[in-house]
Amino acid sequence: MDKKAALPGRGPCAHLPVPLTARLLAHAVLAVCLGVAAASARADAYPQHTINMIVPFAPGGPTDVFARVLADKLGRQLGQSVIVLNRGGAAGNIGVAQAARETPDGYTILFGTASIAVAPSVYRKLAYDAIKDLQPVALVGSCPALVLVAPDGPATIQQLVSTLKAAPGKYSYATSGYASATHLVTEFFNRQAGVDAFVVPYTGSGPAHQNMIAKRHLYTFETASSAMSLVRNGSLKAIGIAANHRSPELPDVPTIAEAGIPGVDASTWNMVFVPANTPMPIVDKLNKAINAALSDPATADKLKSLVIEVTADSTPASSAAYLKSEIDRWAGIVRTSGIKTME
Repeated sequence: MDKKAALPGRGPCAHLPVPLTARLLAHAVLAVCLGVAAASARADAYPQHTINMIVPFAPGGPTDVFARVLADKLGRQLGQSVIVLNRGGAAGNIGVAQAARETPDGYTILFGTASIAVAPSVYRKLAYDAIKDLQPVALVGSCPALVLVAPDGPATIQQLVSTLKAAPGKYSYATSGYASATHLVTEFFNRQAGVDAFVVPYTGSGPAHQNMIAKRHLYTFETASSAMSLVRNGSLKAIGIAANHRSPELPDVPTIAEAGIPGVDASTWNMVFVPANTPMPIVDKLNKAINAALSDPATADKLKSLVIEVTADSTPASSAAYLKSEIDRWAGIVRTSGIKTME
């Protein structure tokens, strides 16, 4: 043993008497314990009033519908109302930035989508950092994207690819917005399939759907929850699923991978967040309540009609890991697609 190291009076606290040093350490430990106890007490009392749930998209869309279903059930679990606040704009970035700036006390939560994972690779500047400014609470569900054509359009993915290859640059595809997740994955699909088609971006799914029905475009990629009503009423036809497995709601529609084009996964997802630095006991309490709300069979059946596959067993840690993996995955898709970043 180094005798010098064992001598009293050496080290960063050498100028302090030993009893004083011990007292300071004891006070520090006590402060930490009191802080943990206070956080636990706040979590036990939480929530004491209404919780606001920010949805970063306009009312009426599938994200909004899912959020309202969850808000109702979550409020019953927590014993307080959960009020949905729609804060749309800039592909969801406005609402996400607002949520990130809110007080981290558990009374503002964010119902986020995969756009949070897409944004860092698409926008040069964001008013928030998804990793630093947001705390994931729970991954709550996912929804596949469909490849849609007119009722008399190509019957399979293979036929769509053959049609496009027979006339490079002739056909167009519709998308609900430039650099949206569905736009990115369509370009990714085009490159993986070796086809040449040009994009016509619209300001939302509605106009894109209308022009697909009018047969102004050969194909489009759209989230199943947004397009399912059009498939059910025969306005459009689903010929493929951009996901890693078939949907129980469309068991006869194959994945794009089954057509020999691997890696085309445009599944979107929803995750609940709170501002960073929200006390973890509150985060854990929210996670437990969200999982309980989504475990209700009636809730699961209601969301199934939106082609949403519910996740009712996530944790804050697993949700954070998933978010990081999705940011990395979409960065690769953006690089492959060749789509330019925006301000």
